[in-house]
Amino acid sequence: MSEPITSFPEKLAAFGYTPGSYRAFPAVRKMVARHAPAALRRLYDHIRATPKAAAFFGSPAVMDHARDKQLDHWLTLFSGPLDDHYRIRAERIGSVHARIGLSPTWYISGYARILEDMLPKILRRGMLNPLAASRAATTLVKASLLDMDVALSAYFQAEEARREAVIAQVGRVLERLASGDFTATLDDLPPGYEALAADFESMRTRFSATLGQVADAATRINTGSSGVSGASDMLSQRTEQQAASLEETAAAMDQITSTVRRTADDAARANDAVGHARGEAQTSGTIVREAMAAMDGIARASAEIVDIIAVIDGIAFQTNLLALNAGVEAARAGDAGKGFAVVASEVRALAQRSADAAKDVKARITGASAQVRVGVDRVNSTGEALERIIAHIADVDALVAQITEAAGQQAQGLAQVNTAVAEMDGVTQQNAAMVEHAAAAARDLAAEADALAREVARFQLEQTPAPPVARRAEPIRLVATR
Repeated sequence: MSEPITSFPEKLAAFGYTPGSYRAFPAVRKMVARHAPAALRRLYDHIRATPKAAAFFGSPAVMDHARDKQLDHWLTLFSGPLDDHYRIRAERIGSVHARIGLSPTWYISGYARILEDMLPKILRRGMLNPLAASRAATTLVKASLLDMDVALSAYFQAEEARREAVIAQVGRVLERLASGDFTATLDDLPPGYEALAADFESMRTRFSATLGQVADAATRINTGSSGVSGASDMLSQRTEQQAASLEETAAAMDQITSTVRRTADDAARANDAVGHARGEAQTSGTIVREAMAAMDGIARASAEIVDIIAVIDGIAFQTNLLALNAGVEAARAGDAGKGFAVVASEVRALAQRSADAAKDVKARITGASAQVRVGVDRVNSTGEALERIIAHIADVDALVAQITEAAGQQAQGLAQVNTAVAEMDGVTQQNAAMVEHAAAAARDLAAEADALAREVARFQLEQTPAPPVARRAEPIRLVATR
């Protein structure tokens, strides 16, 4: 790639300008002064009818001023040798076109339309002198091309300067973005870079809003995870306490189950003992009833013995009476009756003793009968008491049977409760382990949210009103239940 031409003399040399190249300038200037106004009017009529081109001019007066300036430039172009004064004027035109964003196409098309309008007229005037006409046409085209080159070079230099300024400004803004400052904006960019500024502002705004939302979310996550972490720690502690309490409950339930089982066994044995006691009481009742019957027989026998003693007492009385009569008759008989009197006396003594013995036996029998009656009454009372005891034992037997059945059911139910408590103990131990893992995860989440918040805090964001968000959740509070 060749070295760029940097000086105006080099540019003139490149176009082949020599002192002799300016001899045709006066004649061309006269032709420009004659034909250029009409050509420029037609050019600006075309511009006025083209909305894209007319948009660069604020009003018809501005467009007329631009047309007059362009005619003045054409006249100045052929006023004399091309020098720095001309160069500065031409470069200013290119710079202005670059500043307002006028495309080079419109600038070059203006030259094309003017040359299209003027060259035929120059050639028609030169029919008598073709060489002069050719020289004038060549001078017009060559000066036009040089003028376009100078203006376009200035245009591109201005565009390059604008691009460099834009790139420098974008670089500074991106550097601020890289350092975390999202308040940097692309302001006052030259025309033509509005889309870049709009896209950058949209990107910056959205990214800033996203980071703001991330910061808010990190804050809420940090708050929520802190609450979850604290609640998980509390829940972990209380779950451990509950697990310990449940373990103690399981042990106590196991002891209670064993005790109730032993009570059920004891109740079963008591039921058997009461059954045996009921049988023994029933046997005793039978024996007492038999004793009562025997006592009744003894009472009847005693009554019969009393009757027999009464008979014996009567016989003794009659015998005594007979002995008395016999003694009286023996006394009447005198000595003949002495022996019979002795016998009668003996019989009387025997009858007396029999009577005495009968009285004694009767007294004894009467006392025995009284005692037998007392014994009979007591045996009857004992029988009645045994009957009541048997009835009570029957009631106790029924109650003990019910207690035995209930104790068995309680033992079975407590065995099921013991099994359920043991299972609950295992599940609670597992829950305690899971809660501990959840608490560790919550602490890790809180640490990650805190780290995320610190990372986002490095960015400097615009203070924009945040959208309404839900009220921050209060830290979770757990109520211990035992």
